[in-house]
Amino acid sequence: MITITHKNIEQIPSLLVSNDETQQKPVVVYFHGFTSSKEQNLAQAYYLAEKGFLVILPDSFHHGERAKEADFMKIQQDFWKIVSANVSELHTIYTWVQQQGLMKEEKFGLAGTSMGGISTAAALTQYDWITYAGIMMGSAKAQEMANYLIKGIASQGIELPFSQEEIEEQIASLQGIDLSKQLDRLNGRPLFVWHGEEDQVVPFSHSTSFVEQLLEQQPDYPVQYVTERGRDHKVSREAMIHLSNWFAEQAK
Repeated sequence: MITITHKNIEQIPSLLVSNDETQQKPVVVYFHGFTSSKEQNLAQAYYLAEKGFLVILPDSFHHGERAKEADFMKIQQDFWKIVSANVSELHTIYTWVQQQGLMKEEKFGLAGTSMGGISTAAALTQYDWITYAGIMMGSAKAQEMANYLIKGIASQGIELPFSQEEIEEQIASLQGIDLSKQLDRLNGRPLFVWHGEEDQVVPFSHSTSFVEQLLEQQPDYPVQYVTERGRDHKVSREAMIHLSNWFAEQAK
């Protein structure tokens, strides 16, 4: 039986999803996407829980239970603050899991959708205790993604409340969490990447070029790259199952 428990982890509203067979389990934290919430990833959590994982779904800053009265433009401007908060709060969640004695054999996985996938790639540059990770239609190219988002806003005729100098400074500040600029931080950890070929929100080309870059430097790197023809910015059921099966193989 799959159970869903609401828990505030140091003020981070989260759902814990697992089967109830054993106490200690390999853990997977799954970050949701922009304007989404923890509840919207319950299908993915169910597939992972079926495989024996304890899945933790946190609400990101400005999202879900943490959403406040703020217009969309303000939240959009805070995109990278949200990513940064995800990375910081992941350490809080990891510490809590350890303190509660919930994790089996130090197996701590991380994955996420879209903004959550971007957060996953960013976290891999910071924490060596992440055992394996999945990036679902995200981008491991933080600086390139920032430029893409800014161009997208400008194309809508929206004027950002920042000077060009401030924009350039913010993009430069993302280098520290840009996984594509520091592939050595992966340190051999297994990686799963999925992307729909028709994605117009997070460019499909980001995933393809990142994986090509990784394999060019390390031809035998343990990365599984799965693409889906005709798929736009939405994770398919098949992709969820594929990710769950992959995590199960890594946790053996």
